[in-house]
Amino acid sequence: MSNISSFYERHAVYGGIILEVAEYSLDKVETLLAGIDRGVYRAVGSALSRAAAAGKTAAKSAVTKEYTISQGEFLQRTKNINHFVHESYGSLSVVFGFYGYVIPLIQFNTKVGKDGRIVAQVKRSGAAQTLDRAFVAQMGGHRGIYERVGVKKRPVKELYGPATPQMMYANEAVIDNVEAKMIDTYEKRIDHEIIRVLNGWGG
Repeated sequence: MSNISSFYERHAVYGGIILEVAEYSLDKVETLLAGIDRGVYRAVGSALSRAAAAGKTAAKSAVTKEYTISQGEFLQRTKNINHFVHESYGSLSVVFGFYGYVIPLIQFNTKVGKDGRIVAQVKRSGAAQTLDRAFVAQMGGHRGIYERVGVKKRPVKELYGPATPQMMYANEAVIDNVEAKMIDTYEKRIDHEIIRVLNGWGG
């Protein structure tokens, strides 16, 4: 079943993006904000948050043209993560990226036929697939598409499509565009965030 993954539990998928501009500009930020408690973290963290939002916005249109999820669903399911790494020789670097859990198949283009069988389409360019052993059920407050593991009614497992980082990284043009947008946003924001910290704005 292409692009449809069967997992017994939710899996997180992480996609890392190295912002080179963040790395080589850290020396500048550290110099300007020396002596200000957590000044570097506040300035760079705020700039990266803006960059993440810009990156997700750049990705949502391209990804939702390729996959059968809504733009709102894409944004909700895509989280950004960044943290600072102190190297043993005293330098500081930033690790940045996106993460998200695999998405329940029911959030993609799924239909229940008159015969009760489920037809699912994850990629818009791919053919819809008939899932003969699957069914829709409400379990623990969650409505999803499930499949029996064996011949008996139990156990069952929920069916999932890919996580949003997988969708993004599956298309090189998309991720290149995301990286470019993020770098551009970071460069435009970092000087402003330095000024904010120097002036004591934003706590």
